Amino acid sequence: MKKTIAVISVLFLAIVLIISCGRKPAQEKKVDQEKQVNPNGSSELAIVMRTMMEHGKELKKSIEENQPLVPYPVEIKTLMTAQPTEGMIEDKDVYNGFATFHLATLDSIYLKNVEPKVQFNHMVKSCVDCHENYCHGPIPTIKKLYISSK
Repeated sequence: MKKTIAVISVLFLAIVLIISCGRKPAQEKKVDQEKQVNPNGSSELAIVMRTMMEHGKELKKSIEENQPLVPYPVEIKTLMTAQPTEGMIEDKDVYNGFATFHLATLDSIYLKNVEPKVQFNHMVKSCVDCHENYCHGPIPTIKKLYISSK
């Protein structure tokens, strides 16, 4: 009986070891996923823009549900100073024009006596307009932020 329990225990331990050796640690999986999404790595500006996207999703939800507007992360204010991906922005003045306009449209959502849905859609459009000039890839995802006028 003891021998059977010992054999079963060893087999169980062997199975657990085999299974666990085939798994990647969570951190390693995250790095692999990051490389798939961003094969060139993540610049400061790319990280800011991901923050902007997450905030946009939260803000959209707040507006659609007539809830108080979620404040925006201060990192968004670094839009013009964050280091871009190398070679992405050749004319910093043009990019800064887009960034300034985006920040103005974002700020306008929080003003009193404005229609937040309309202002939010202007803000989304400012993102699309910039990405039509720089880094086209995220445009389909950005367009999903638009709030329908229904």
